[in-house]
Amino acid sequence: MTDPVEGPLPELARLRRRVAELEAEAAALRSSEAELRAMFSAMTDAVLIVDPDGRYLRLPETAPGARYKPAPDFLGKTMHDVLPRDLADAFVADIRRALAERRIVNSVYSRTIAGEELWFSANASPLGANSVLAVVREITDQVRHEQALRDNLRQQELLREHEAALLQLSTPLIPIRDDVLVMPLIGRLDASRLELAQGTLLRGVAAARAKVAILDLTGIGELDDAAALGLLSVARAVRLLGARVVVTGVRPEVAAALVSRAAELTGITVRASLKDAVREATSDERHSQ
Repeated sequence: MTDPVEGPLPELARLRRRVAELEAEAAALRSSEAELRAMFSAMTDAVLIVDPDGRYLRLPETAPGARYKPAPDFLGKTMHDVLPRDLADAFVADIRRALAERRIVNSVYSRTIAGEELWFSANASPLGANSVLAVVREITDQVRHEQALRDNLRQQELLREHEAALLQLSTPLIPIRDDVLVMPLIGRLDASRLELAQGTLLRGVAAARAKVAILDLTGIGELDDAAALGLLSVARAVRLLGARVVVTGVRPEVAAALVSRAAELTGITVRASLKDAVREATSDERHSQ
Protein backbone atom coordinates (compact mmCIF):
# COMPACT_ATOMS: atom_id res chain seq x y z
CA MET A 1 0.00 0.00 0.00
CA THR A 2 1.12 3.55 -0.64
CA ASP A 3 0.45 6.74 1.38
CA PRO A 4 -2.30 8.84 -0.04
CA VAL A 5 -1.11 11.90 -1.95
CA GLU A 6 -1.98 15.11 -0.12
CA GLY A 7 -4.42 17.08 -2.15
CA PRO A 8 -4.32 20.83 -2.94
CA LEU A 9 -6.85 21.86 -0.30
CA PRO A 10 -4.66 21.39 2.82
CA GLU A 11 -1.78 23.19 1.09
CA LEU A 12 -4.07 26.05 0.19
CA ALA A 13 -5.25 26.27 3.79
CA ARG A 14 -1.68 26.46 5.03
CA LEU A 15 -0.89 29.25 2.53
CA ARG A 16 -3.95 31.18 3.61
CA ARG A 17 -2.93 30.90 7.25
CA ARG A 18 0.57 32.11 6.39
CA VAL A 19 -0.83 35.04 4.41
CA ALA A 20 -3.05 35.96 7.38
CA GLU A 21 -0.03 35.83 9.70
CA LEU A 22 2.00 38.06 7.35
CA GLU A 23 -0.88 40.51 7.06
CA ALA A 24 -1.17 40.65 10.86
CA GLU A 25 2.57 41.27 11.15
CA ALA A 26 2.38 43.99 8.49
CA ALA A 27 -0.54 45.62 10.30
CA ALA A 28 1.41 45.59 13.56
CA LEU A 29 4.40 47.13 11.81
CA ARG A 30 2.22 49.83 10.25
CA SER A 31 0.69 50.57 13.65
CA SER A 32 4.14 50.76 15.27
CA GLU A 33 5.38 52.99 12.47
CA ALA A 34 2.36 55.25 12.88
CA GLU A 35 3.00 55.51 16.61
CA LEU A 36 6.65 56.39 15.99
CA ARG A 37 5.68 59.01 13.42
CA ALA A 38 3.14 60.49 15.83
CA MET A 39 5.73 60.53 18.59
CA PHE A 40 8.35 62.22 16.41
CA SER A 41 5.84 64.74 15.08
CA ALA A 42 5.02 65.77 18.66
CA MET A 43 8.69 66.19 19.64
CA THR A 44 10.45 69.52 19.29
CA ASP A 45 13.80 67.86 20.04
CA ALA A 46 16.26 67.18 17.26
CA VAL A 47 16.51 63.45 16.49
CA LEU A 48 19.33 61.95 14.46
CA ILE A 49 20.73 58.54 13.69
CA VAL A 50 24.50 58.41 13.31
CA ASP A 51 27.24 55.83 12.87
CA PRO A 52 30.38 55.41 15.04
CA ASP A 53 32.19 58.09 13.02
CA GLY A 54 29.43 60.62 13.67
CA ARG A 55 28.07 60.36 10.14
CA TYR A 56 24.44 61.47 9.79
CA LEU A 57 22.50 58.44 8.52
CA ARG A 58 18.93 59.65 9.10
CA LEU A 59 17.24 62.80 10.37
CA PRO A 60 13.70 61.83 11.42
CA GLU A 61 11.28 64.74 11.06
CA THR A 62 10.08 66.24 14.34
CA ALA A 63 7.76 69.10 15.23
CA PRO A 64 8.81 72.63 14.35
CA GLY A 65 9.61 75.12 17.08
CA ALA A 66 13.18 74.33 18.04
CA ARG A 67 15.68 77.14 17.49
CA TYR A 68 18.22 74.65 16.16
CA LYS A 69 17.98 71.39 14.24
CA PRO A 70 20.44 69.67 11.89
CA ALA A 71 19.90 70.80 8.31
CA PRO A 72 18.74 68.18 5.74
CA ASP A 73 22.01 68.57 3.83
CA PHE A 74 23.85 67.12 6.87
CA LEU A 75 22.86 63.64 5.64
CA GLY A 76 25.93 61.70 4.57
CA LYS A 77 28.26 64.17 6.26
CA THR A 78 30.09 63.64 9.52
CA MET A 79 29.92 65.79 12.61
CA HIS A 80 33.48 66.93 11.92
CA ASP A 81 32.23 68.33 8.60
CA VAL A 82 29.56 70.57 10.16
CA LEU A 83 30.49 71.21 13.82
CA PRO A 84 33.44 72.83 15.62
CA ARG A 85 36.21 70.28 16.01
CA ASP A 86 36.19 70.12 19.81
CA LEU A 87 32.42 69.62 19.89
CA ALA A 88 32.55 66.99 17.14
CA ASP A 89 35.33 65.15 18.98
CA ALA A 90 33.22 65.07 22.16
CA PHE A 91 30.10 63.85 20.29
CA VAL A 92 31.94 61.05 18.50
CA ALA A 93 33.53 59.94 21.78
CA ASP A 94 30.04 59.77 23.38
CA ILE A 95 28.66 57.83 20.40
CA ARG A 96 31.44 55.25 20.57
CA ARG A 97 31.11 54.94 24.34
CA ALA A 98 27.35 54.35 24.01
CA LEU A 99 28.01 51.59 21.48
CA ALA A 100 30.87 50.02 23.46
CA GLU A 101 29.04 50.06 26.81
CA ARG A 102 25.53 49.50 25.37
CA ARG A 103 24.01 52.28 27.44
CA ILE A 104 22.69 55.82 27.12
CA VAL A 105 25.38 58.51 27.33
CA ASN A 106 24.32 62.06 28.20
CA SER A 107 26.19 65.28 27.58
CA VAL A 108 25.45 68.97 28.10
CA TYR A 109 27.05 71.56 25.86
CA SER A 110 26.60 75.08 24.54
CA ARG A 111 26.82 76.62 21.07
CA THR A 112 26.73 80.20 19.91
CA ILE A 113 24.12 80.42 17.17
CA ALA A 114 23.17 83.73 15.53
CA GLY A 115 25.14 85.54 18.22
CA GLU A 116 23.28 83.86 21.11
CA GLU A 117 24.65 81.19 23.43
CA LEU A 118 22.27 78.22 23.47
CA TRP A 119 22.54 75.21 25.76
CA PHE A 120 21.66 71.63 24.80
CA SER A 121 21.33 68.21 26.43
CA ALA A 122 22.11 65.23 24.18
CA ASN A 123 21.31 61.57 24.86
CA ALA A 124 23.11 58.99 22.71
CA SER A 125 21.41 55.56 22.81
CA PRO A 126 22.62 52.40 21.02
CA LEU A 127 20.24 51.60 18.17
CA GLY A 128 22.07 48.72 16.55
CA ALA A 129 25.57 47.31 16.29
CA ASN A 130 26.81 50.33 14.30
CA SER A 131 24.30 53.10 14.81
CA VAL A 132 23.16 55.38 17.59
CA LEU A 133 19.93 57.29 18.13
CA ALA A 134 20.72 60.77 19.43
CA VAL A 135 18.05 63.05 20.89
CA VAL A 136 19.12 66.66 21.34
CA ARG A 137 17.02 69.00 23.49
CA GLU A 138 17.56 72.70 23.97
CA ILE A 139 17.79 73.57 27.69
CA THR A 140 18.81 77.23 27.47
CA ASP A 141 15.91 78.48 29.62
CA GLN A 142 16.59 75.82 32.25
CA VAL A 143 20.31 76.64 32.37
CA ARG A 144 19.59 80.37 32.64
CA HIS A 145 17.05 79.74 35.39
CA GLU A 146 19.55 77.61 37.33
CA GLN A 147 22.24 80.27 36.86
CA ALA A 148 19.82 82.96 38.07
CA LEU A 149 19.04 80.78 41.09
CA ARG A 150 22.75 80.33 41.83
CA ASP A 151 23.28 84.08 41.46
CA ASN A 152 20.37 84.74 43.80
CA LEU A 153 21.74 82.31 46.39
CA ARG A 154 25.15 83.95 46.11
CA GLN A 155 23.54 87.37 46.57
CA GLN A 156 21.76 86.10 49.66
CA GLU A 157 25.04 84.73 50.99
CA LEU A 158 26.75 88.08 50.35
CA LEU A 159 23.89 89.88 52.07
CA ARG A 160 24.20 87.58 55.08
CA GLU A 161 27.95 88.19 55.19
CA HIS A 162 27.34 91.94 54.88
CA GLU A 163 24.72 91.81 57.62
CA ALA A 164 27.09 89.86 59.86
CA ALA A 165 29.81 92.43 59.22
CA LEU A 166 27.42 95.27 60.02
CA LEU A 167 26.35 93.50 63.21
CA GLN A 168 29.98 93.12 64.17
CA LEU A 169 30.58 96.80 63.50
CA SER A 170 27.44 97.73 65.42
CA THR A 171 28.71 95.92 68.53
CA PRO A 172 32.35 97.03 68.81
CA LEU A 173 34.35 96.42 71.94
CA ILE A 174 36.66 99.32 72.78
CA PRO A 175 39.43 98.92 75.38
CA ILE A 176 39.79 102.11 77.45
CA ARG A 177 42.42 100.51 79.63
CA ASP A 178 43.63 96.95 80.03
CA ASP A 179 40.94 96.31 82.61
CA VAL A 180 38.18 98.63 81.28
CA LEU A 181 36.10 97.87 78.17
CA VAL A 182 33.36 99.92 76.48
CA MET A 183 30.67 98.55 74.18
CA PRO A 184 28.56 101.25 72.50
CA LEU A 185 25.23 99.88 71.23
CA ILE A 186 23.48 101.57 68.31
CA GLY A 187 20.11 101.01 66.67
CA ARG A 188 17.49 98.38 67.38
CA LEU A 189 18.37 95.55 69.74
CA ASP A 190 16.88 92.32 68.48
CA ALA A 191 17.66 88.78 69.60
CA SER A 192 20.52 88.25 67.13
CA ARG A 193 22.24 91.51 68.07
CA LEU A 194 21.89 90.83 71.76
CA GLU A 195 23.35 87.36 71.29
CA LEU A 196 26.27 88.80 69.35
CA ALA A 197 26.79 91.57 71.92
CA GLN A 198 26.83 89.09 74.79
CA GLY A 199 29.27 86.74 73.05
CA THR A 200 31.60 89.58 72.07
CA LEU A 201 31.51 91.16 75.50
CA LEU A 202 32.03 87.91 77.41
CA ARG A 203 34.98 86.90 75.23
CA GLY A 204 36.50 90.37 75.60
CA VAL A 205 36.06 90.49 79.37
CA ALA A 206 37.52 87.01 79.79
CA ALA A 207 40.49 87.68 77.49
CA ALA A 208 41.35 91.03 79.10
CA ARG A 209 40.38 89.99 82.62
CA ALA A 210 38.52 93.26 82.68
CA LYS A 211 37.24 94.70 85.94
CA VAL A 212 34.71 97.08 84.37
CA ALA A 213 32.47 96.68 81.32
CA ILE A 214 30.62 99.82 80.19
CA LEU A 215 27.45 99.42 78.08
CA ASP A 216 26.71 102.73 76.36
CA LEU A 217 23.06 102.98 75.29
CA THR A 218 23.26 106.50 73.83
CA GLY A 219 22.54 105.13 70.36
CA ILE A 220 19.47 103.14 71.45
CA GLY A 221 16.31 105.12 70.74
CA GLU A 222 13.78 102.69 72.16
CA LEU A 223 13.73 99.39 73.96
CA ASP A 224 10.90 96.88 74.05
CA ASP A 225 10.33 94.45 76.90
CA ALA A 226 12.13 91.56 75.19
CA ALA A 227 15.18 93.74 74.42
CA ALA A 228 15.24 95.08 77.98
CA LEU A 229 15.21 91.54 79.34
CA GLY A 230 17.97 90.53 76.92
CA LEU A 231 20.11 93.53 77.86
CA LEU A 232 19.83 92.71 81.55
CA SER A 233 20.75 89.12 80.76
CA VAL A 234 23.93 90.36 79.06
CA ALA A 235 24.77 92.41 82.15
CA ARG A 236 24.22 89.45 84.49
CA ALA A 237 26.42 87.22 82.34
CA VAL A 238 29.25 89.78 82.50
CA ARG A 239 28.93 90.02 86.28
CA LEU A 240 29.33 86.25 86.54
CA LEU A 241 32.84 86.73 85.09
CA GLY A 242 33.65 89.09 87.98
CA ALA A 243 33.42 92.37 86.05
CA ARG A 244 31.40 95.36 87.20
CA VAL A 245 28.77 96.54 84.71
CA VAL A 246 28.15 100.24 84.13
CA VAL A 247 25.25 101.36 81.93
CA THR A 248 25.36 104.86 80.40
CA GLY A 249 23.38 107.06 78.03
CA VAL A 250 19.94 105.83 79.08
CA ARG A 251 17.26 107.87 77.27
CA PRO A 252 13.80 108.42 78.75
CA GLU A 253 12.24 105.88 76.37
CA VAL A 254 14.81 103.28 77.37
CA ALA A 255 14.45 104.13 81.05
CA ALA A 256 10.71 103.48 80.79
CA ALA A 257 11.40 99.96 79.50
CA LEU A 258 13.97 99.23 82.22
CA VAL A 259 11.99 100.63 85.14
CA SER A 260 9.58 97.69 85.07
CA ARG A 261 12.54 95.45 85.82
CA ALA A 262 14.13 97.62 88.47
CA ALA A 263 14.70 94.61 90.74
CA GLU A 264 16.97 93.07 88.12
CA LEU A 265 19.13 96.21 87.98
CA THR A 266 20.65 95.33 91.36
CA GLY A 267 24.42 95.37 91.09
CA ILE A 268 24.41 97.36 87.84
CA THR A 269 25.78 100.91 88.02
CA VAL A 270 24.01 103.57 85.93
CA ARG A 271 25.73 106.81 84.90
CA ALA A 272 24.36 109.71 82.87
CA SER A 273 27.06 109.77 80.20
CA LEU A 274 29.89 107.68 78.84
CA LYS A 275 32.31 110.41 79.90
CA ASP A 276 31.20 110.07 83.53
CA ALA A 277 31.46 106.30 83.43
CA VAL A 278 34.95 106.31 81.90
CA ARG A 279 36.18 108.92 84.38
CA GLU A 280 34.86 106.86 87.26
CA ALA A 281 36.16 103.54 85.94
CA THR A 282 39.66 104.86 85.29
CA SER A 283 40.09 106.80 88.51
CA ASP A 284 42.82 105.33 90.65
CA GLU A 285 40.76 105.86 93.75
CA ARG A 286 37.85 103.83 92.41
CA HIS A 287 40.05 100.90 91.36
CA SER A 288 41.95 100.82 94.58
CA GLN A 289 38.79 99.96 96.54
